[in-house]
Amino acid sequence: MSPSPARASNPRKKRRRSKDKSPLRQNAEFLLVYAILSLVRWMPLWLCGGAASLAGSAIYTLAPRRRKILLTNLGIAFPGLSGDERTRMARASCRSFALTGLESVKYLYRFRLESAEADVRRMVEGVDYIFARARRLHDEAGGCIFVVPHLGNWELIAHGATLASIPVTIVVRPLDNPWLEKHLFEMRSVSGQEILAKRNALFHLRTALRKGRSVGLLADQHAGMKGIDVPFFGKPASTTTGPAALAITFGRPIMVVACLRKPGGREYEVLLSDPIHPDTDADSVGEIERLTAAVNREIEGFIRQRPDQYFWLHDRWKLAKLWGRSESFLAEREKAETEDEADG
Repeated sequence: MSPSPARASNPRKKRRRSKDKSPLRQNAEFLLVYAILSLVRWMPLWLCGGAASLAGSAIYTLAPRRRKILLTNLGIAFPGLSGDERTRMARASCRSFALTGLESVKYLYRFRLESAEADVRRMVEGVDYIFARARRLHDEAGGCIFVVPHLGNWELIAHGATLASIPVTIVVRPLDNPWLEKHLFEMRSVSGQEILAKRNALFHLRTALRKGRSVGLLADQHAGMKGIDVPFFGKPASTTTGPAALAITFGRPIMVVACLRKPGGREYEVLLSDPIHPDTDADSVGEIERLTAAVNREIEGFIRQRPDQYFWLHDRWKLAKLWGRSESFLAEREKAETEDEADG
């Protein structure tokens, strides 16, 4: 389908990526970020909370396009929220995103298994039960497919798997800046888990499952034309079929896992869904759709527990683009709103 006239007459300027910049500028970006990370390492947690509040407010105030996406997404997911409630939740989401970054630097830098075990038992209630359950499911299946949403602090999940003695191969989005990507890879890999860039990761994921490892995927963002449209908060959303395809091919269960902050920000709660088992005898196309929809439902259920900790900054439904399939989504939404107004 061709773009709408409005889009064609006002094309957006393509964002310049870091890898398109000069080596000098890339190096300057890395040094700046490295200096900030070094500072964060020595900040006490209470100060990290204050810094996250300031950073979240800056994101909300100084990024109007992202603010619009935030409020639109929350309007779709929670149509009953008032304008003030939506604004408060949007600001909280920005703060949570910033705090995840700061916490990750604090907890992932210089990760040490011995001290981490004591810290986790102090910070996560019932963690031994969660770890034992996850380990049992991993052992019984010979490897699982863990789907992690951008909820709470998703960066801590890899270290949780290490503490649970579950070997996991994890796929992460590569960064445009090669120096930053290398540094972040080193931070993440101290957990001892296998970390892969998203580029050409399918072969390695298949190899990992054949070896009896589990795999971890962040699978709650817009998948473009490579995904399939399944409901997410009642609206069709292009969703990756990767977890479902792997589950069917290898006969492994899918589980959704998240790490949420408790009120106060010093303790966490780990959520682990029941396993979603594939029917390897079913039609593969229909089974992929069923599994993908089931994963979205589990993710949605987790988000509803703490919606203020979800990454609403991402344009999940791509409603900012008024072309292609999104046009039908917008038309459906406008029709529903008109009907509601008529009923009212």
